[in-house]
Amino acid sequence: MTIGYIGSYTKKNGKGIYRFDLNDELGKIEKVDIGYEIEASTYLTRNDKFLYAITKEGEDCGVASFKFQGEGKLELINKCLSSKNGTGCYIQVSSDGNYLFEAVYGAGIVRIYKLNKHTGEIEKLIEELAHNYPTGPHERQKSSHVHFLNETPDQKYIVATDLGTDRVVAYSYGEDGLEEYAVSQFEEADGPRHITFSSDGKHAYIVHELSNYVSVTEYNDGKFTEIERHLTIPHDFKKDSKLAAVRLSHNEKHLYVSNRGHDSIAIFEVINNGKSLELVDIQPTQDEFPRDFNITLSDRYIICAHQEGDSKVSVFQRDDGTGKLKLIDNQETAPEGVCVIF
Repeated sequence: MTIGYIGSYTKKNGKGIYRFDLNDELGKIEKVDIGYEIEASTYLTRNDKFLYAITKEGEDCGVASFKFQGEGKLELINKCLSSKNGTGCYIQVSSDGNYLFEAVYGAGIVRIYKLNKHTGEIEKLIEELAHNYPTGPHERQKSSHVHFLNETPDQKYIVATDLGTDRVVAYSYGEDGLEEYAVSQFEEADGPRHITFSSDGKHAYIVHELSNYVSVTEYNDGKFTEIERHLTIPHDFKKDSKLAAVRLSHNEKHLYVSNRGHDSIAIFEVINNGKSLELVDIQPTQDEFPRDFNITLSDRYIICAHQEGDSKVSVFQRDDGTGKLKLIDNQETAPEGVCVIF
């Protein structure tokens, strides 16, 4: 049995954090429960001991920490709501458990928190830093919009994608906060959203929400150099669509990107030692707005949440050879679900 968690909006009927059980033999979600009812828990991150979630109370915005109890149940440790500059859209706990990183889309802000890695407590907000780069030409690029903030594989930096300025910014970080180290520029109106790295740290796959392209890049010391790019929706699809999540299979043979609007997952084969991608298929998710999905540790299944429509929690069986997906279960729901972790 695999235990997973889904973060959600709470604008309509979402409850914050859902907990689900996946039957690994059958590839079936056996139940989805409310893991913890909390406002605006749109992204989650975890390590072996603790889970962290975005949240807010009124105008006070920040993060919450939880410890795992039996059967994956959650117990609140504390909240740190130290800002009035908007809720985050992405968080990540550092690999050493000492820091928590948060991206704030609306205000174009990056935040770094100090954690107690032994108790899981969020001790304080160390710094809140606003981006101030020239913006792009797209109608959604009137200001900076930070969408992602995560460690580089060498753990030397954290990198932020800025959808509003078509930039990826690397920061050095620590007890004193953040310091800009390098800035990588992408094409106008790309709208960089999320990044996933190869395990050797040599390549990064950057997905662009506005242009619906994925960039294959060489990564070196905080800098990203594009090698090639690929469209994630059909060339003849003319309706509105904006890509969302990107995940690399654990065996690193295939890359997956979700598309909201086209409501699909694009499947690419990773070739040429990570330097190239080749489109395999574009799999419909059979519900609306697949904002996030994740791949089980076994590489056998992809679990996809849908923010809109029926908010189905869909299970796809993954072919290890071709990377193709087959829908095998979508009976359970997680209203307004937008983040999936295990």
